[in-house]
Amino acid sequence: MLDDEVPFQESHQAPPFRRGDSVVLRSVRDYGGHVGMAVGFAVAGTVVLDTDDVVVVATAPGSGMRTRAGQGSGPSGRVILPSAWDGTYDERVWTGEAVVRVHRRGDRWSVWRWHDGDRWGDTWYGNLESPWRRSRLGFDTQDWALDVVGRGRPVEGPWSVRYKDQDELDWMVEQGSVSAAQAAHVQQVGARLMDRATDALWPFDADWDAWRPDPRWGPVPSRSTGTGYASDRATRRTAKGPGQHG
Repeated sequence: MLDDEVPFQESHQAPPFRRGDSVVLRSVRDYGGHVGMAVGFAVAGTVVLDTDDVVVVATAPGSGMRTRAGQGSGPSGRVILPSAWDGTYDERVWTGEAVVRVHRRGDRWSVWRWHDGDRWGDTWYGNLESPWRRSRLGFDTQDWALDVVGRGRPVEGPWSVRYKDQDELDWMVEQGSVSAAQAAHVQQVGARLMDRATDALWPFDADWDAWRPDPRWGPVPSRSTGTGYASDRATRRTAKGPGQHG
């Protein structure tokens, strides 16, 4: 977390992306030491919608990902602290069903749902992060570890909402990689998203069928995102999985 904003400047020259454009979502932060400012996580996808108000990106199974390489630690064993990262990456692919991420400009979260080609799943994922900024490759943000997860039907019910990864955020504070003030800010944002989810406010009450990915869209390989979405000094290794926090 860096003062609630992504440290990269938004490209004001770049126009909005068109539906069907290949893009990459990147989590960016200052890792300090010899690494400095870097992309910690990147995943390729396809633009469903890009307006002044709302951005929607779909990631099909098999789409390229890049995650920080190294030995994970923490409560789940998947957090790589900045001090433990040497700046190299693992190459991965997105697995499971297609995921659709919806972000409203200025919000400090995006909301995700999964679509199997026929129907939407019952899991809703609120990813706390800094507001997205458009880059020449796609959109930059900064993942904040804490998440809000819903299950069921927000409007019709039944519907339940809970926090996810609170233990990881607490552990990161203990390790000194996140300050107590930053964690408090994340928790305040999380409480706002929790309230929205509980009350089934936008986008939990939106018509998600308007954001269904085109069935003709296939996976977006890493090479389609360009070479700049992660460090050129990356060491590439092949793996599969959802990756670590950026």
